Amino acid sequence: MITKKHILSKTHYGLNVYSYILKQHFPEEKTVLSVNNRDCKPVNNPFLLEYSGSLKISIANNNAAYQDLKDSNFKGDVFDFAQLHFKATTEDELLIRINDVLHLGLESKVSDYDRRLEQINHALDAIPDQEWNPRFSYYSKNLYNLYATKTISIYETYKMVTDTSRKYRTDTIRKLVTEEEQRKYKKSNFDYVTFSGTFTKRNNASLIKHSELLTIDIDEISTVNKLQKIKERLLEDTYFVTELLFTSPRGKGLKWIIKISLKEATHLEYFQAVSNYFEQTYNIKVDASGSDVSRACLLPYDPEAYIHSKYILE
Repeated sequence: MITKKHILSKTHYGLNVYSYILKQHFPEEKTVLSVNNRDCKPVNNPFLLEYSGSLKISIANNNAAYQDLKDSNFKGDVFDFAQLHFKATTEDELLIRINDVLHLGLESKVSDYDRRLEQINHALDAIPDQEWNPRFSYYSKNLYNLYATKTISIYETYKMVTDTSRKYRTDTIRKLVTEEEQRKYKKSNFDYVTFSGTFTKRNNASLIKHSELLTIDIDEISTVNKLQKIKERLLEDTYFVTELLFTSPRGKGLKWIIKISLKEATHLEYFQAVSNYFEQTYNIKVDASGSDVSRACLLPYDPEAYIHSKYILE
């Protein structure tokens, strides 16, 4: 995947990007950028032509930033400057354009999924919430039960997760010392749901209808404080709206439930795109097993589980 860090490392902190853009606007000039240590000699601003020699470029924090000396509001980093020139519709498109025109040779194939995220989310935004009522299968008893007990909603799941009847089993698994003990206990003592759809039997081939929900599992979070910070960041995410979010049975992970659109991509494609986005944005790898449409999600006790307000208001 092409990242800003990759581009900065291949373009002398972004100075080569400035040089390319300035050359496109001022092709008659032999030298468009004169570098002295970590500063450049002020040059003409291609986006504010009324000023002469007003654009100052300096390297700070391994990123070449710009500031117009006569217009204090005209400032930013190299990627902001590149956006003014390329006018890309998404960040991924911008990075790929820089990679292509400067012939950096960075790999862009993985970004194919990510480039589709914006159009996918436009499609999601067009779906009125009142017309979207996701339903999925609920399985009682434990993971050995492969046949659904009933079909339920996000709100019903939220009520289950916040019900104190689950407290004893959740407290018990968190007191177990070894991972092996915890693994055996959770298989035998927790009911679960398949958020991504309804099934005649829990396997991918037995899918009845996809719910257009996706579960992202974040595991092995080392401390309670770190878990809380990640939870806060997910709830503030500007790209994906959280439908439901709760702590895993062992207390060291999070279950993040978001809406997807199968009109724009398959379940697997969407999972890969979100995984790439998550790693790039939060520097955290998600559990790859979430790519399975019949992925089981155990239901623990979490009195602080989050549910989108639209479900409460129904």
